[in-house]
Amino acid sequence: MTRRSRALLISTTGLAVGAAVGTWLVRRWRYQVRHVVRDVPRLPTSPTSPAVEMPGRAAIQDEEDGVGPRFHRRYEVDITAPTKSPEALMHCIGENIQAYVPGEIAVFSKAVGDETALAVGDEYDIDIRSPWNGPVRVVEVAPTRFTLATLEGHMEAGQIRFEAAEHPAEPGAIRFSIESWARSRDGVIDFIYDELGLAKAAQQAMWTFFCERVAEDCGGQKMGEVRVLTEREEEADG
Repeated sequence: MTRRSRALLISTTGLAVGAAVGTWLVRRWRYQVRHVVRDVPRLPTSPTSPAVEMPGRAAIQDEEDGVGPRFHRRYEVDITAPTKSPEALMHCIGENIQAYVPGEIAVFSKAVGDETALAVGDEYDIDIRSPWNGPVRVVEVAPTRFTLATLEGHMEAGQIRFEAAEHPAEPGAIRFSIESWARSRDGVIDFIYDELGLAKAAQQAMWTFFCERVAEDCGGQKMGEVRVLTEREEEADG
């Protein structure tokens, strides 16, 4: 067996376990998801966040460093009569993001920065149930959102943004979203993510759980299902 074949086998096995756990979690809590999947000729350019490079620390791994097609994924949930404002909600997430994450799939550990606050330059080591960890750096913090960028060694190359806002049509309601723009780190992960869909399934399970936990934490009532959009760029550079 070649080194590449061995790596692919280990990676696939690890992600299969993660995907199975994720699927089990969704079924256990009976989460209802409305998922739209589509290929598009070209994705819009992702929002630009500052490239916060830190001397002596890992470099940011952005989309240009990845391989395969670009993916844009959005997970969102609406909550009526919430007990938290968008600002209060995002403050709580920044204080303890792990409280919103299924520990069976991933564990967020603060590697750099205050344990109970969020600031640009902070870093998390994300222990994912797979052969890789997922180091990220905080590159943007605002009252109603924050953005994480992947670092060297992460299975993806890109950014993910967490945001809460007043609902665009329902007075007094809020909309929470998680939105990512990324490519795979290398060809092996691209195969597992895009062709086999294993990493994609585990990823969706984790962020669906996150949205459900946000709705619970906000009080009020969830409006309908968690909505998931997956857009795959048909043509990618590199």
